Amino acid sequence: MIESSPLTVNLVRADIDKEEYDDLISGLKDMRYTRERSYGFSLESVGENLLSGHLVITTPTNIQEFDEKTQSVVKRQIDRTELIPFRIDLANEFLEVFSNQDDVSKMKTRLGEASDWSIGLTEYPLNLAALYEGLITQDNDLKIKSMKINNFSPGGSVTGSYHLKMFEGGEAKDLLSEYRNNVSYLGAEFDNGDQRVTVGFFRSGSIRLYSDCQKDEKLLATIKKAINETEVMPNA
Repeated sequence: MIESSPLTVNLVRADIDKEEYDDLISGLKDMRYTRERSYGFSLESVGENLLSGHLVITTPTNIQEFDEKTQSVVKRQIDRTELIPFRIDLANEFLEVFSNQDDVSKMKTRLGEASDWSIGLTEYPLNLAALYEGLITQDNDLKIKSMKINNFSPGGSVTGSYHLKMFEGGEAKDLLSEYRNNVSYLGAEFDNGDQRVTVGFFRSGSIRLYSDCQKDEKLLATIKKAINETEVMPNA
């Protein structure tokens, strides 16, 4: 596992066949980081169906610091290095970007360049109600802890976006069913073997593992399986 929880992973659908995968590996090795280019890839592990590494980006940044000799504030340019961890899971057809949502487009661009634009990478928004239905078949003890609903009008009051955290009985499931296309965030608690772990699912395709979990791989595998077995793309 390239990252350990707590972590955020952004899922991107990867349309890559075996030949394209082998070509991509060669392209990534050729596009290693150099200071002259200011970006490149550092591979951590390469397997038959799984590769992981970092996209390395260097950006010139101006900073202010105090010069003791002149007793004045001066500007100085330094190079700021950004490391974006990623993994390609060929078997489950996912690119996983372990960073914020803004870094997904950077990763897609550089991977496209490394592959000579031969691979398909599509951002993968989630229908959270459908995903929950897929997850509950794999963990009967899955509990909804919170959700954010857009265009929600509780008790006929003003319509808006509401983050709900307390539910009675089957209220959470009822709300998820009624507002299934308007749920933008779902917080759920899993039984991950010897501990309960909390995971946040975002409509954008981001998944946040909040708990410090010793079985991250098992949990992510469960989530990816549910996504692949369930129609989770939101309605247009």
